[in-house]
Parts: sequence; structure tokens; C-alpha cells
Amino acid sequence: MTGKKLDKPQYCCEFCKRSFFNEKVLINHSCEKKRRWFKRDEPANRLAFMAWFRFYELNDFNGQKKSTSYMDFIYSPYYTAFVKFGKHIIDINASEPAKFIDFVLKNNLPIDKWTYDFVYEQYIRELIKKETPEQALERMILLMQQWSMQTDERWQDFFRKINTNLAIQWIRAGRISPWLLYNLDSALDMIDRCTPEQQRMIGEFAPVGPWKLRFKKNTEAIEWIKTTMKQAGV
Repeated sequence: MTGKKLDKPQYCCEFCKRSFFNEKVLINHSCEKKRRWFKRDEPANRLAFMAWFRFYELNDFNGQKKSTSYMDFIYSPYYTAFVKFGKHIIDINASEPAKFIDFVLKNNLPIDKWTYDFVYEQYIRELIKKETPEQALERMILLMQQWSMQTDERWQDFFRKINTNLAIQWIRAGRISPWLLYNLDSALDMIDRCTPEQQRMIGEFAPVGPWKLRFKKNTEAIEWIKTTMKQAGV
């Protein structure tokens, strides 16, 4: 018995290698790796790829060269964990994401711990300890200007008008620097507006005693911060 020979599938998904007879079916086809590829420009995925790429930059793997393209990333067994970390960075509005990524990698923390609150708090404590007064001032002015655009308030009124709950959140996230928090009259007035519980939280995250010692060692920088911000009307 003879019959017509069936044609071979002509279209193949480059991600899962599944074959199709019809090009339209291929175009409409969706597999996990294809979905990952089309999410590559989403902010969380970009941060995830940055972290994954940095992981291979910092590790030698016995001298073996590792391919680190985005296509390699979507096939990684750790893709989901890295994307979860990328989303975490966005959710907490992490300060200096590249440094946060280096922090978790260089401290050899297990990937399933990267999204824990204590990890970010430890990172922030180290970050603000190493930050110079000049860096703190530059970062704070940028934060004030962002707040101004979101609230339609003058950026100079940041400490006078910011909601104390938001202020506590940003202090604990490292966005508000102790270099300014303890050295501007408007910032000290903001602390006075806080509840006793909120003041306790500030003290836990940025203990006054150790910071006063740092201020004494940087008197010229402190005076510069005070003068600069006073002239700006903060």
C-alpha cells in the first residue's frame, strides 16, 4: 500500500526546539524560555541579568570560560531566583543596586537569603559607614528633588513636610543619610515630630553615639553641609 509521504516540520522554536508545520503557529507559540526572552527588558529582569553576569565575573570556576549572554541566562537553573532578587531590589527601592549586588555576592550569601530584610539592613549599614559627607549630600539632594516632583512641594521643604512614616521607611532603607539627619535643624525638627516608637527605630538603625564620633572627626565637612543646605533654604 502506498500513500503520500508526510512533509517534515519546517519551523522550529529556537528556545525549546519544538517543530511546527505552520509559521503562524510558531509565531503564536509560547514556551517558558521564549517568555523569559521577551521579558528581558523589564526592570527586574535587567537587574537579575546584571546580578547573574556579575556572579560569573567574580568567580573563576577553575579557569573555565563561561558564556554569559542573555540567552545563556534564560537557560540557567537559577534564572527564577535571580529574577526574584531583581524584583526585590525594585520593591525596596534599594540604594545603589550595583553595590547591593556586589555585597551579596562578595559575602558568599546563599541566593535564597538575598531577599531577607536583615541582608539589606546589613548592606545599608556598611554603605553609609563608607559614604563620605559629600556623597551623602549629593544623594540626599537627588532624593529631595524626586520627592518634590512626586508631591509638588519645594524640595527645600523635604524634612519639614515629609510624612514621618515615609521618613522612617527611607531612613531604614538608607535613603536618608545620618550625615544630614543629625546636622540640619529641619531634620531634627522632623525627628521631634516622630512618635517615641519611630524615634526608637531611628536610634536603632543610626545610633547617635557612634555618629557623633564621626561628626567630630569631620567637623569641616559638617560645617560645609550645614552652610550649603542653609543657603539652599533647607
